[in-house]
Amino acid sequence: MKRSILFLLILFILLTAVFPCSADEYVDPILLTDPHPNVFSCKNDIFIEIPAHPTIGKTASNRYTNNYFFEFKVEILFLLEETWNGIDRKSFTLKHKNADGAETSYPLNYAITMMSNLKNSWFTFAEPYDFADLRFTNLIFEVVPYDTSGWSLVFRPTERGSDTPYCEVTIPLVIQ
Repeated sequence: MKRSILFLLILFILLTAVFPCSADEYVDPILLTDPHPNVFSCKNDIFIEIPAHPTIGKTASNRYTNNYFFEFKVEILFLLEETWNGIDRKSFTLKHKNADGAETSYPLNYAITMMSNLKNSWFTFAEPYDFADLRFTNLIFEVVPYDTSGWSLVFRPTERGSDTPYCEVTIPLVIQ
């Protein structure tokens, strides 16, 4: 009995040493030094990535709307060598261009966004950003049209309490 257990243990050790790990080694694209089509840069100091397609629906964070909620997650890599007193809600604007070319801007629904982030135990916009911060945050906008094309996120990172954006990046969005 002891021999068969010892034999199985040795066999297990040998097999795990021979076969490499079967899980893919995932490296977040925002951390790569090579350009990546899903990562957008602001002066090579602030990077933003949208890791999953946005969704449009009637509910977000257990709240309902008469219009639609446009929801998605972003990842922000903050590499400025200074501390920011959080990030202002005006840093995120959703734009929609309809088939006629008319463009509409939507501000961030700050209350629903913060409720969603608190439920996920993620940082809020009020918490300071320091050198080499990597954060996920949900963004939720209340929009009128249920349209799956013509959307973009305008990212103008602005420190809380400031009116001057650090830079501006427009990110095309593909709806799930």
